[in-house]
Amino acid sequence: MDLWQLIANDHANIADLCGEIPRAFPDGGVRSRERLFRDLDTELRRHFEAEEESLYDALEDHDRAEHLVDELEHEHEEIERRLGELARVRDKGTQDWTQRFRDLAALIEGHFHREEHELLPLAREILDEEEFRELRHEYVEENIEALRARQGGWDVPSSGLLLGALVGAAAGALAFAAWRGGALRGLTDRTPTQLLLSRAPVLGRLGGLMSRTGRRRRQYGAEVLKDVAQRTRTSVQDVSSRLRLPIGTTYAVVADLERKGLVRSTRHQGPVRERIVAITTRGREQAQR
Repeated sequence: MDLWQLIANDHANIADLCGEIPRAFPDGGVRSRERLFRDLDTELRRHFEAEEESLYDALEDHDRAEHLVDELEHEHEEIERRLGELARVRDKGTQDWTQRFRDLAALIEGHFHREEHELLPLAREILDEEEFRELRHEYVEENIEALRARQGGWDVPSSGLLLGALVGAAAGALAFAAWRGGALRGLTDRTPTQLLLSRAPVLGRLGGLMSRTGRRRRQYGAEVLKDVAQRTRTSVQDVSSRLRLPIGTTYAVVADLERKGLVRSTRHQGPVRERIVAITTRGREQAQR
């Protein structure tokens, strides 16, 4: 799994969390709004740290990328500032808190889209294959360091030992998704961070989950493409609703299709900020096969 897929998987899982939080019960239980928000805070900060210390650091000295990287780093700061403000509110069940969270989720979605559609394509033009491989290694290492720091200096195996497992299992993002989705139920009751850092025998099952995730992503791609082909244009949220797919998965599939030139997407500029997707000529031909 390459760096772009690792980042896209992080984005998809974080987007799923953003979609779950407004629907969660404000208090109590493993899937309470408070618990899910803490998970989101942890995952976002881990993801940001890993990006900044690997991809951002590699690009910030290039003239073509310097301004964009600076803007994206400022967006990280703004997102973290808003996370802190929302975390300090004791009652997370109010309409005001929910609306402020939805505004934050829209900011996160826009930030991820800029990374996937502006930063990553630019990085492909600037960096060579050897640099890509090194960045993948650094991204995984920074994930490990971020997790270690947040767990108070656990005795984490060296990144060399974990690199293959992390990449093969979509790094922390996949472990997190597996834990939340119950795919590891019966193996352990520990948190996703503990799963990732422990030596528990979960890697085989994670590898199988990765394989199934890839097959499902390809299947979803065909379904999303056919759905979009039936309309002049549509929002990603509507595609998600019609096909009953998680919103984060839908965004990830649309991003894959756009990278292949099968669809194109734009941000709606009206009062409701959403991503609008339309079929391309190549995509329509693919959908008709």
